[in-house]
Amino acid sequence: MANTTANDVIQNFHSSFQDKKILPDGIELMWLKKANSRYSVELEPLNFDEELQEYDRELDQYTIDTLAEFMKQYYQERELSRINKIASIVTKDVSFDGMGNTKKYMKEELDYISEKAQKMINNQKPTAYT
Repeated sequence: MANTTANDVIQNFHSSFQDKKILPDGIELMWLKKANSRYSVELEPLNFDEELQEYDRELDQYTIDTLAEFMKQYYQERELSRINKIASIVTKDVSFDGMGNTKKYMKEELDYISEKAQKMINNQKPTAYT
């Protein structure tokens, strides 16, 4: 069996949503590195070779899904930050936000993704009944 590559996880990340925007170069790999770190701290160590852009073993599908979900959470945090900075006019007398309910929906989606990622972490932890 071949080792899991960065591209395997990134493709899984892209399959979880539909977006027409092109992401800046390198940001997906940065999110993958952050996802690896989080996974290593919260669950078990992952050995990722940045030069080869692959893991030292074949990861199971649920681990790949979890890493992709972490990446999606980072993506959504970035989108929420972007939306929060668009079309907001605040003066001493008036405050106007041209985004309507967009901010609210973006925040709700981030909350959903965060909750899903936390459930995935909990599903991989050993139970107290072992």
